[in-house]
Amino acid sequence: MLLTFFQLLWCCSSLMLQFVEDDKAKCLDGTLGSYYFQKGSEEGQNKFIVFFEGGERLILGNTEEEYLMNAVGKMQTQQGSSLNRASAFEFDGMLSQDKQKNYYFHSWNLIHINYCDGVGFQGYKSDQVNYQQHLLYFRGELIIRSIFDHFMTKFQKAEIITLSGCSIGGVAALQWEQYLTSRIPENIPILFVPDSSILFDIQSIDGINLLQQSLKIMNYIANYETQVPHSKCANNYPNQNWKCLYFQNLINFIQRPVFIIQPFYDQNFLYNYLDIKCIKDQTLENCQNNEMDFIDLVYSKFHQIIKESLIKNSNTGSFVPSCISNCLFVSQLSFSRSWTIPEGSNRTAYQTLVKWVEKQKLNQNHQGDFGLIDQVPWPKNSACAELSLLSQIKLIYIILQVISITFF
Repeated sequence: MLLTFFQLLWCCSSLMLQFVEDDKAKCLDGTLGSYYFQKGSEEGQNKFIVFFEGGERLILGNTEEEYLMNAVGKMQTQQGSSLNRASAFEFDGMLSQDKQKNYYFHSWNLIHINYCDGVGFQGYKSDQVNYQQHLLYFRGELIIRSIFDHFMTKFQKAEIITLSGCSIGGVAALQWEQYLTSRIPENIPILFVPDSSILFDIQSIDGINLLQQSLKIMNYIANYETQVPHSKCANNYPNQNWKCLYFQNLINFIQRPVFIIQPFYDQNFLYNYLDIKCIKDQTLENCQNNEMDFIDLVYSKFHQIIKESLIKNSNTGSFVPSCISNCLFVSQLSFSRSWTIPEGSNRTAYQTLVKWVEKQKLNQNHQGDFGLIDQVPWPKNSACAELSLLSQIKLIYIILQVISITFF
């Protein structure tokens, strides 16, 4: 009896791992694509959050050889395979099942799409690629189609559907807008919440445009037999579909409301794509003058892209703190009253998004209330600066623990 009780408790607080139904929809290593699912309850039984997992970069490489070598490395991780996924998982932030913290979304149907294709939840190549006796599969498009098709009947009867994702996952949420909206009745609100997902075309600090070169190689390998999911964007860039992974290009083709969550100092973008290594400790204190000049340039570009997005579409909202972070949507910091815009206003990411969603359900546009952009650079937002300090203290504590275990 006690065992049954704990089994039920585990079931209801964690999302259960599911596999796609299409046996051709494979991760990089050939395992089936997967997702976590929690069925909605009470007032959320006909509401959906679809979240594309992020936090990990695309496969990168300046040459095809380097690209495939890095693809082999990724296929041996959780971001290239479903092999080592936990059978159940509990998420934080706006995906949390905690009713007290996540009072608005906790009861919604939640589909967490696991990232395992390496090229941003898209791409299709019928034949596997054989590289140094490793078989690589590029089938991200089939994974998403299989998941969407599985839920399509329920989507077509939904009260509201919200697509979100972090980093490349947020780009994917926008990429699949056209596919989903073309199959859903027009009266059903479909909203998009990309988080830390603004990628744009810029050389890294060493003068190499690693992201652009990687996207071109990806386009040749993974998109040779298909195009990116958003066909309107793809058709605007014939033979250059890779440009549709840049936010400022893709956003022009999105017809439904978008709420942008974007830290001004996106740690993943700066560190992994632009080679700003001094940001690794979540501060700018160890950055040289040339690095700070480059970071300021990126800061200005983020500001420009977001402001232009808000001007072009009155349905667009934003929460843009001057923080060194990534993936706020799935962080408990989304609830924090310390992280507000402006500082001390109590306007958290969570509260702002909830109010924006409610307005969109009523088809009301009040962008002035929801286009929140921090007006001070780091570290003048004290909550962000304090978080960076706490992260350093935590890292030092972990290192000391490792030392004590090793030597004592």
